[in-house]
Amino acid sequence: MRFRHRKQHQSFEAGEVSRVTPVVAYDGDLYRPPDWAGRRRDERDLGRAHATEGQLDTLTLQTGSVPRFHELEDERLEELARLDERTDQELQVARAEFEAQKIRLAESQRAFTEARRALDDSQRRVTELEQPSRRPGDGRPSSIAVSGSRWPVVRRWLPAALLLTLLVVVEVPILYQVILSWGDSVAMTALLAAGAALIMLVAPHMYGRAFRAWQEHGSPAQGRRLLIGVAAVWLGLIVAVAVLRRDALVKPLVVDGQDIGPTSAGVSQLPTMVLLLALLIATALIAADLGRRMHNPNDRRLRELRAKRDAEARVLAEAQAAYQRDTGYAESIAQYLQAAERRRAGRLRRLDSGFDSLATAYLGGVVEGLRDPEAASWAERIVHHRRSTRS
Repeated sequence: MRFRHRKQHQSFEAGEVSRVTPVVAYDGDLYRPPDWAGRRRDERDLGRAHATEGQLDTLTLQTGSVPRFHELEDERLEELARLDERTDQELQVARAEFEAQKIRLAESQRAFTEARRALDDSQRRVTELEQPSRRPGDGRPSSIAVSGSRWPVVRRWLPAALLLTLLVVVEVPILYQVILSWGDSVAMTALLAAGAALIMLVAPHMYGRAFRAWQEHGSPAQGRRLLIGVAAVWLGLIVAVAVLRRDALVKPLVVDGQDIGPTSAGVSQLPTMVLLLALLIATALIAADLGRRMHNPNDRRLRELRAKRDAEARVLAEAQAAYQRDTGYAESIAQYLQAAERRRAGRLRRLDSGFDSLATAYLGGVVEGLRDPEAASWAERIVHHRRSTRS
């Protein structure tokens, strides 16, 4: 698998994503070098002890033979073998981790691609739907829903709400007079009148909403027959209410115990019935038309699509972050594998330099123990010879 370093960007072309530096890069080092500083202190102390105890003197230094150097060389060879073993283990572990990371990267890439595809589909549908409706049934939401502003909603629906409230206020006293004899008390009669007024207006309003939904989405023949049946039933109820109102008008009124005759005295019952029916039907039609105008099921569809798009955008951002992390981590493993030889060569140089410093520290301890200037001169020659030979 090859990885190319690219600058981070926000495009998602062709299901790809830019690489970012991982928070934690791959670290598969199993080899730990010796504590050179501590070892140098130990070697200096050891050299001082050997000189003090007489195991090493100036004459021995003149011959250039230092027995401790052979022991250090054996340690160096053992450390070199341990380095090779750990380096081989590091390569095996890194290759296994790289193969596993490629699987994880493929999964995160698949998740990112699917999230991107889902977001593109939702965005396309939202873009198609974000066209204001021009007529009922065109499948478009209202301009208010498209803009998402609250003030146009208030400005558009406040007159309708005030009109419905006014109709309810007007209907309550009229119905109170109609059902005056039904309540056991004034409060009961008022409650019955208020409930009846609400039903007389809310029911047509809800019918208008259902009618608008039918205009937008259509319905089978059974649904159309249901709408027609409900309208016919409601028309029958309007006729019944009109009859009750007519009877209330022709019923004699009694004021302060005196019969002053009916309200519609001198007016024929037919014109009265026609007027009552016209008023009730007009009220119902106003409420129904307000419900039809106020309810556009495509507004809810647009809100749901926008919410779905926003949720998918968050999912895409998470999938992108995971894909970027996996891409960066996989590249860090690849770089770790590519740098194996350079890492081994650097470790060898540090290993040789470390053991060379141990030998130098040992000779420094010997010189300190002997307290002989000539020994210091011979020790310096030995150090120079070792460095030139190793170079």
